[in-house]
Amino acid sequence: MSNKDYKFVDHYSFDEDLLKKAFAEAREVYKERGFMRKMGFGKAPAITTVDMAKAWMSEGHPFTCDHSEEVCAEALKVLEAARKVGVPIFHTTTGFVGKEQWDLPRWDEKIPVSTLDINSDWMDIDPKLKPRPEEPVIHKKFASNFFGTHLAQTLNYLGVDTVIVMGATACACVRHTVMDSTGYGFRTIVPEGTVGDRVPGVVEWNLFDMEAKFADVVPVDEVVKYLEGIDPSVYTKHARKFDK
Repeated sequence: MSNKDYKFVDHYSFDEDLLKKAFAEAREVYKERGFMRKMGFGKAPAITTVDMAKAWMSEGHPFTCDHSEEVCAEALKVLEAARKVGVPIFHTTTGFVGKEQWDLPRWDEKIPVSTLDINSDWMDIDPKLKPRPEEPVIHKKFASNFFGTHLAQTLNYLGVDTVIVMGATACACVRHTVMDSTGYGFRTIVPEGTVGDRVPGVVEWNLFDMEAKFADVVPVDEVVKYLEGIDPSVYTKHARKFDK
């Protein structure tokens, strides 16, 4: 698999201005009907990245996303702000085990998830995010970070009330993670510019729809400022001293 095999090629025109105009008009329709309300920020946030491993964020894989350099750069701003104040960070990646891949779901009948070997370097969280050893990496088998994982239980245990979601792809894994996050009762935030996909228009459309129904889509600078003001004492600690 060479780098050129799956490099995104912009071989068709795409009218982004027309799309922005359509979304601006659609926002007015939604707001008139009571959609697009603001959840706002809570007191105890956590961050979860969605499939920001090399297979999505670097060139040369079937899952490679467009503009991954920019997506990682914006996501890093959020991650670094969180790291400075001790906000919990949970990465995820989708991968399957062994030659037979008995853990491979029916999803492979639609998309080539069988190419996601959990033991390959492609499954490493992309170095552009500067991941740290203490940041857990959850290996999931389907789209949402929550589906079939312990993420919701862990966040509840820590006392988290707000989940910041970044990653790939807008149309599937990010979208489903956002929906589940809100379904589990968390305020859900998506920083602008931190979500990737493979073809033009998909990110814009899905962010619009997520903002309308499931999450707040917020500028990165605003998210960074919010994180900088977090007091780490709000979290339930998982390191406890035994009573003597």
